Amino acid sequence: MARQARVLRDQPGHPQALRQHLIDATQRLLAAHGVTGLTTRTIAHEAQVADGVLYNHFAGKDDLVVVAMVERFTELGRQFSAGCPKPGAQDLRTGLTVLVQQCRTFQADAFPMLAGLLGRPDLLHELFTRLHGAGGRTHPVVWSDIVDFVEAEQRLGTVSPDVSPDTIATVMFGASQMDALREPLTWGATHTGTEAVTADGGSQESVERLVDVLVRACRAD
Repeated sequence: MARQARVLRDQPGHPQALRQHLIDATQRLLAAHGVTGLTTRTIAHEAQVADGVLYNHFAGKDDLVVVAMVERFTELGRQFSAGCPKPGAQDLRTGLTVLVQQCRTFQADAFPMLAGLLGRPDLLHELFTRLHGAGGRTHPVVWSDIVDFVEAEQRLGTVSPDVSPDTIATVMFGASQMDALREPLTWGATHTGTEAVTADGGSQESVERLVDVLVRACRAD
């Protein structure tokens, strides 16, 4: 039988501590390996509990995976919002650069988890339903934060009124997703050690190229 995890020895009689412990263990496995190959047994082994324990707190493995992802995505959204630039507090290029870097950091964590669900449309649907709620907001917090920033800069006159904030969010979000996909595949072939690298593993040069495009698209001349 699996030995009792330390967090449970330290907090006996607290079922919520065990529930959160299972969520934390699942998040670690998702971050390291994604959904592929994730089983009840691997989760139990990571959490150092008996195989059947998770059924006391979740409907099954899929329910635990979705709960773990919702919690992680919610935290990533909070981190993104906290790091967003304030409209008018800096020049447009600096503000867009911060947004791009924030978006890349978000995608570096979020995209591998989402990619793992592409073969499970049922879980993907359940994830977005729980994140956004039935009839809730159309776009995730990250998307809305980008749109809000561009709209605020438009009101300040630094972004052209002809620019679509939603399109800017699409370009920034999509480019960051491509970077999250491309970086692990091309790292060994394209990085020589002389190129500046951002915290999420992407090159500073690619950030600047994207910002150049966004500034030209947004500028109010």
